[in-house]
Amino acid sequence: MQQSIIAVTLALLLLSACKGRSGHEGSKDSGLQFSVDTAELKHMDSMRVAERRTDSILQQRADSAPGINAGAGRFIINVPRGWRRVDTLLGVTRAVVIDTASVNSGFRTILSIVGDSLRGRSVDDYMNGTINSFVQYVPEFSLIGKGERTFGSRPGRWLHYTQNREGMELEDICYLIPDKGIVYIVTCSALKGRLLASRPAFEEVVTSFTPGN
Repeated sequence: MQQSIIAVTLALLLLSACKGRSGHEGSKDSGLQFSVDTAELKHMDSMRVAERRTDSILQQRADSAPGINAGAGRFIINVPRGWRRVDTLLGVTRAVVIDTASVNSGFRTILSIVGDSLRGRSVDDYMNGTINSFVQYVPEFSLIGKGERTFGSRPGRWLHYTQNREGMELEDICYLIPDKGIVYIVTCSALKGRLLASRPAFEEVVTSFTPGN
């Protein structure tokens, strides 16, 4: 199910890029007149009802997909000062998203956490499968480096890579933290060349990560 992790990664990048764009450009005329369109309001209300139904369906699907949601929400993390945490559903995958409130060149620096079942594999096998999936599905994926890192008493892995999302060059560090048959995927993403500037905040989250909450 590592393709689902790829889908989450791409969805998060699109989300962070979209959230960085203002929807109010060009609204500088202080003389605008406003009126209430009752029909439009009713239409918006019906759309919200449909969205709630969609959310309910996704929730049910997420509940029926425990493998790709293994460990979801069962961990403790610190949120850096000035950053925001959102627990959300991306497709049928539960994710924790931590991002900056400020926008840099149309992109919010972002960290995401999802969980997956190792299904009896070693963390090295999972990492190699992740790299193969990135090569196949992530636009202009380029692996910079990989290695080992200990998270408390847990021997984990890391990947450092770049990618291009709709003309936006990004740099990422992905940590794989295994615990009791589950692998937690912590992905830190920033604009290419600006990863180091956010590294202290990323490290605050990563070093505070404690599974089993």
